[in-house]
Amino acid sequence: MCVSTMANDGGLRKVFQSADLVYNQLLILDQHKLHDNSNIAAGDKRKPSRSLSEVSSSSIIKSPKINLSQHSSASLRRAVTPLIQSMEQLDAAALLSLNPNQDGNGAVLDPKKGSSVPPIHDRIVPYHRFHRAENTVRYLHAREVADKYTVGIFIFPPGASIPLHDHPSMVVISRVLYGELKVKSYSVVSSVHDDDVVEEMKEETSGTKCDSSPSRIRSSINRIKDFVSRAVLSSHHDHHAATQHKLQVQVNKSPLGVQFSSDGDGESSAIISAPNVTALYPDEGNCHSFVAGPYGAAVLDVLLPPYAEDEHRDCTFYEAVENEHGYCLTPIDQPSDFDCLSGEYGRFNSCDQY
Repeated sequence: MCVSTMANDGGLRKVFQSADLVYNQLLILDQHKLHDNSNIAAGDKRKPSRSLSEVSSSSIIKSPKINLSQHSSASLRRAVTPLIQSMEQLDAAALLSLNPNQDGNGAVLDPKKGSSVPPIHDRIVPYHRFHRAENTVRYLHAREVADKYTVGIFIFPPGASIPLHDHPSMVVISRVLYGELKVKSYSVVSSVHDDDVVEEMKEETSGTKCDSSPSRIRSSINRIKDFVSRAVLSSHHDHHAATQHKLQVQVNKSPLGVQFSSDGDGESSAIISAPNVTALYPDEGNCHSFVAGPYGAAVLDVLLPPYAEDEHRDCTFYEAVENEHGYCLTPIDQPSDFDCLSGEYGRFNSCDQY
């Protein structure tokens, strides 16, 4: 799937251009880190930084592997600033071919302008009326450049959610196009391996049979292309969850673009709404979940680099349990009531190239 060439794309092409630029900046950052580390290990003095033009063209064409987990959030934040800015400048109404109104009827588009738009969750095709999962999010694929980045839009019906999951060694920039979502965001402190729990889970799942139903997919956030319903061995997913480490995490107290509010019972909620942009990094806010508001939501995501199981960037679902150090995240199977189905809408159709 891809984006067709309709006249006004709301600035999506600029997002693609920024994603290319940012990937190259991340590549330079990674090359410098690798270069510096090798010099330090050899006892050499550090040499001047190389420009991208000095990196072999053959390696760029092959999309060399990058390891963002070795960089600080501060350095990564500086590198991805152009992408954040281009996403902030998006015209969501033009991108989704919507007509804003000022009567407060619909999902929030821009509170400063008092504008709202009708949600589009019921306009995504094909319409899966009898899908088993109670909580189904739709996905519109926009662009993917192998080993570099993936761009797509998640369409949340009212109250729909994406369960708690991670993004290992990745940077993810998200722009809320319309609506609002309740957010839970955690930063990883350490990895905890509980051998007893792992062995117990392996024993419980060793006799699992194949279930080919769409709602029991392998981690559909595995890669964005796999974030769609497809028949696979659920036992493979069970084994994956059983062999993952628990994560000791702390609440991310100041994620970009998120506002905190308290309800009548004194409970604090983290809310992100249109047109805000948020971001996560390998060591900051890397695990999160979303629950859409009463009108649903649409979120444009850019993942750098994409999920890739063979590169140890697999996705895991978690359950959070509070403890004396913050929270412990325990790997779980993909919740049976959650699914994400790809679809088509407007400029987002079934063609193969942008």
